[in-house]
Amino acid sequence: MNRFWQRYIRPIFETVQPRQIMEIGAEYGWNTRQILAFCRDNGAHADIIDPAPLPSLREELARFGPAEYRFLALKSLAAIPQLEAPDIALVDGDHNWATVFSELNLLQARAEQCGKLPPIVLCHDAAWPYARRDMYYSPDDLDGWQRHPYSYKGMLPDQSELTEQGVNGWLANATHEGGPRNGVLTAIEDFIASSPTEWSLRKLPFFNGLAIVVPAPRMTPALQSLIDGFFGGDAMLEASKALESDCIQLRAMLCRAEACLTRRTEALERARALIDAQQQRIAQLENRAVAGID
Repeated sequence: MNRFWQRYIRPIFETVQPRQIMEIGAEYGWNTRQILAFCRDNGAHADIIDPAPLPSLREELARFGPAEYRFLALKSLAAIPQLEAPDIALVDGDHNWATVFSELNLLQARAEQCGKLPPIVLCHDAAWPYARRDMYYSPDDLDGWQRHPYSYKGMLPDQSELTEQGVNGWLANATHEGGPRNGVLTAIEDFIASSPTEWSLRKLPFFNGLAIVVPAPRMTPALQSLIDGFFGGDAMLEASKALESDCIQLRAMLCRAEACLTRRTEALERARALIDAQQQRIAQLENRAVAGID
């Protein structure tokens, strides 16, 4: 989600001026760093939720103090009912229908309990590959009816079946794409359809997707204008430039990996040739020894 910060998330923060922020799923802490810097500069407070904090996240948190944040090493569904209702929630945790649908309902319920408006929600992975396909970090944490059949195989665009050659093959991915109760975007749409509150939904379709979900009572003319601007021609041109830069960096990484693999393959071939030559020489010497030839 950190790739959305500069052009999209930070402008939303600056327009809304949230006092209470919630981040669900912090991973390496790259986006957490930006959130907590905003809190420090603007007198806001953030609740950071991640059940398996990585060392880099711990390092980022250590740069800030209790005035800026509270950290909970819990699953989101256990943490949300314990915390102050946020003005903005950033959702980037378990990317499946059951979890996201439950998170959104808990956020709405917590706001009602605290006497606040439902939060603005910024939800990552609302585009391919997890818009219409579940992924499970811990499949056993969900009841059978809450998850689809899954496999540790990868995904390719425009292909429902999983494959050994696709992306994210180390994760538990639903074996099919689409259909009821499948995927992050489906969860958001189902939540909006079932909520008594009116919501607007806009989706940035790149960098795995960012859904901007705003309850009608929190939508101001300034925020509406800002979000509309994200989808204008100039903004889309800037997004295209960012995507091209990202693509070039990935291609450069691939070229480096291919060059490294080529060098190692050539070194292995030379080593094998040397071993073969040595084995032939040993065989010759053994034959000469057996024949009694000096």
